[in-house]
Amino acid sequence: MMRRHPHALIRLLPKALLLLCLLGQIGCAGLKVTPLPSPHIVALDTDDTVRILRRGGFSDKEILELGADLRDALAIQGAARICNGHITEAIFAVHDPFLHVSTRKRGTFIYNLEKRQFR
Repeated sequence: MMRRHPHALIRLLPKALLLLCLLGQIGCAGLKVTPLPSPHIVALDTDDTVRILRRGGFSDKEILELGADLRDALAIQGAARICNGHITEAIFAVHDPFLHVSTRKRGTFIYNLEKRQFR
């Protein structure tokens, strides 16, 4: 039986962790928007998208990274989920004339799409 030196295993550990991250197995992927099916759709403008994501507790950097994907998901499917690995950070669902939002950081709120304001 061949025995490996412990230092050789320690040197392989960062490479193994990097490989797992690249394969998305341990949640290194960051935030991601996933479209979900819903009977209602809405085409949000940029101001509404930013306002809603800010209310949900997302940073300016996260809004830049997620905004277009969220807008597209709501315009095509009508609902979306933002996940960080296996953790759901927020769920968005259109029920005309409202957008229902539930976030892990800031709780639940409703955005009136016609009046462009929060209820």
